Amino acid sequence: MNTDRTIRDGVLRAMSVSALGTRESFLTYAGILPVNLPNGTRFIIYPDTHIPAHNRRLFWAVNQFAADYKPHVNIAIGDWSDIFGLSRHPKPLRAIVRPQDELDESRRLWDELMDISGAEWGYIILGNHEDRIYRFLQDMAPQLGSIVTAHNREPLNFHNLMGFTPNDNTTFLYGVEERSGFEGGMCINGDLNLHHGIIVKPQPGASAFADMMKWQWNIGHGHTHRMGLSAVGSLRSYEFGHLVDMDHAYMAYARKMFPNWAPGLAAGIIHNGKPYVTPIPVIPMPDARDPRRLGFVWDGTVYVESDR
Repeated sequence: MNTDRTIRDGVLRAMSVSALGTRESFLTYAGILPVNLPNGTRFIIYPDTHIPAHNRRLFWAVNQFAADYKPHVNIAIGDWSDIFGLSRHPKPLRAIVRPQDELDESRRLWDELMDISGAEWGYIILGNHEDRIYRFLQDMAPQLGSIVTAHNREPLNFHNLMGFTPNDNTTFLYGVEERSGFEGGMCINGDLNLHHGIIVKPQPGASAFADMMKWQWNIGHGHTHRMGLSAVGSLRSYEFGHLVDMDHAYMAYARKMFPNWAPGLAAGIIHNGKPYVTPIPVIPMPDARDPRRLGFVWDGTVYVESDR
């Protein structure tokens, strides 16, 4: 049986081998990155967090779970950041919109999560909200497209604006045109494709199911903010929900337009060379002080929103 140290060493080796067999760690990857993790590897999947519109009280419980589960790998499956400041949509009159604050908080919470969980590596799959940076430059300021950052000669992009370098233990997964949005992701042990997703159906689970049937592949899907699990023969598909604050000013459109959004996350482990994933629904856990309190259960432990 693999010891935890052996697993962690195996995770680090997996991070440094590309699809071409070269020995180098990735800060970014464009397309679907093949990742081979050793048996016993634990991972957590964090869907659609939309920082700074994330549910801060619920995220406290998520951090406690991460500290207990001790994943070797953290995976954000898209829209870790909202990038509301660069949105094309009209801004609420009294909403505080500061793009740099959004980026700073997104970096701080990721670093905090990596530290609390003790993970050896992290993946941030870029979603359509991170792509707002590219779209803003393309639509509003194309003259800035040729400007590059001084330290690495890269164009303005999400990981640069977040301040990440190749020395950080995080890989950013972009689409095939080096844009965030939908095509980029990872394939775990040749079995499970995780990506943000582009197919959107109104029923929970239907988007990932359609993706699975189209590609005939096991699929983990973000983007929809819904939860669902499907299986056809040996194929399976997952939608993991969201971790947003439905009352946040940036989410003002959500309650009326998308009443079936559901909070959640997922945990997984590699067993006999295959990834096994368990969606974790977040459900109401009201008490006398807070009738709207949310929480979830894992392995007999109850994790509830902080009332701090």
